[in-house]
Amino acid sequence: MTRITQRDVAKVLGVSVMTVSNAFNRPDQLSSELRGRVLDRAKKMGYSGPDAIARHLRSGKTNTYAVVFEENLSYAFSDPFSVAWLTAFAEVMQQHRASIMILSARAAEPESLAAIQDAAVDGVAGLCGDQPAMARARARGLPTVYCSMGETPDMSGDYVVIDDYAAGHEIGSHLRRLGHRHIVLIHEAVYPGQSVWTEQPLEVFARGLENYRDGFYPTLHRIRGIVDGLGDAKVSVVVTEVNSRVAGHTAGALVLDRKDRPTAVVAVSDVLALGVMDACAQRGLVPGVDISVAGFDDVPEAVTAGLTTIRQPVRDKGRIAAELLLDPERPERRITLPHELIVRSSTRPVA
Repeated sequence: MTRITQRDVAKVLGVSVMTVSNAFNRPDQLSSELRGRVLDRAKKMGYSGPDAIARHLRSGKTNTYAVVFEENLSYAFSDPFSVAWLTAFAEVMQQHRASIMILSARAAEPESLAAIQDAAVDGVAGLCGDQPAMARARARGLPTVYCSMGETPDMSGDYVVIDDYAAGHEIGSHLRRLGHRHIVLIHEAVYPGQSVWTEQPLEVFARGLENYRDGFYPTLHRIRGIVDGLGDAKVSVVVTEVNSRVAGHTAGALVLDRKDRPTAVVAVSDVLALGVMDACAQRGLVPGVDISVAGFDDVPEAVTAGLTTIRQPVRDKGRIAAELLLDPERPERRITLPHELIVRSSTRPVA
């Protein structure tokens, strides 16, 4: 069967090949009447439009941008922070008729980095900082945008972030001002083999991070800020398998069922903190009365739960990340957005 081309359609209509091309790719260049005639004739001849792959090969562009997670792909659609970020990112991409590719490239699984190497995209945004996947994208010469500072404050490439250390310090200082001196920090696992579901001294947790140098810790500055803000308080850590509300509930149960439970719990994300509050409710305990609970992010559920947290502009992060990828001429390429401590009923002074 002979393949119909733009040239065939143009010949039948008695117009140029450029006119047929414009009918599909640049409709604003033609009158509605002429474009209608071209599209109608093309349809009757069995021509559905230019070959996208061939066009991309000619231009060297795909008009597709990747978003990289270190978690499983399902995380992108279940975590409220990720959903809000992705929504804003997608809205900007849609306005520019660009497409999105979502990739999972975990630091602990080097083979997954092949997805970055092979991805037919024009740029990459990472919800974490300078993890191996983003380094691989940079090595390919792709534009990259980071959305958290991670382990190194002076990353290569563009970024849109908040000052995680300062934000963490505000949460820690808030609990310290309320008189809390016995605090548990809840954090998700950051490297393979890390001890989970056991409470450990802060020193043991920190030593584990120090000894494991092959990974990437997107909340490292946040943890340091929280701990420094707490000053001389006694801090222990419970590590969860994942960042989820269910995991927060399990960690909360571990903490709350102790005879000498702490006066406060601070989690590195709202979803973990909300899980702790679920564990409180299950035991008839009231956050802010029986134990203080604080989180980080200010996801929508935090408002109704009365959770004290750090508000970061999640949607602005997603929107600006997309704009940076789409506009290489934008002058400001390294952007630190403001954050805000939001005090609600879940934290109160020690009785």
